[in-house]
Amino acid sequence: MRMTASIVATSVLSSALTAFFMSGLDRSASARVMPLPQDLGPADALVLSGKSDLRVTNVDGRISWSDQPSSRVFSIGTVHVGRILGALLQSDKFSTEESELASSRQKIGEEFEARYKAMLEKAKGIEKDSPDFPAARAEFEDFQQEYTAWSTQSEKELDAMRTRHYQTAYADLREAVEVVSDRRKIDLVMRFVPASDKIVSGEESSLAQQLMARTFLRSPDSIDITEDILTEMNLQAPKKD
Repeated sequence: MRMTASIVATSVLSSALTAFFMSGLDRSASARVMPLPQDLGPADALVLSGKSDLRVTNVDGRISWSDQPSSRVFSIGTVHVGRILGALLQSDKFSTEESELASSRQKIGEEFEARYKAMLEKAKGIEKDSPDFPAARAEFEDFQQEYTAWSTQSEKELDAMRTRHYQTAYADLREAVEVVSDRRKIDLVMRFVPASDKIVSGEESSLAQQLMARTFLRSPDSIDITEDILTEMNLQAPKKD
């Protein structure tokens, strides 16, 4: 009887230990990429021989060849920033405010123009030796100062609005880049202009700037995530011929 109880206890203990070790193996296997029949490894490192042996390891899922953080293989993507910003700045989010400001500027400008024409009409026939000439000249000088002050302030408001729009649009673009990059597991995203884009006629400095903006003379289409960014931002920007 005692032997039977001992056998049963041993069997239960054996089953428990087997289950424990198997569960540990399952947990360990789930943390690793299960190798396919044609795969080599897993291995802790790969040593490549040469003048100086190179030890290649896996650091945070990236190929590494030294203990320096910069000695890593990073995935890369490219974005045609100008194309996206152009489409974004034309969206209602920005174009409405710009249209309202332009309309207000035009209305006030037309009022200044009407006042100027009225002054010219009023000043007709007034000679320099006329007693009315000093008053007419003072009125014109006051008008000129008022118009200059308004024009200067108006330009500042326009510049401030455009600066704010570009800053907001660029922030929106960066946010979309973060989302798409995380989804596609991209580490580095570079702005670029496709080398195939046509050069637009202009001054020599403009032509040189257009050429310098082409980061790559050649790049694979597979790293261009511009279309993904446009989709993420719900924008449409047809490619230029």
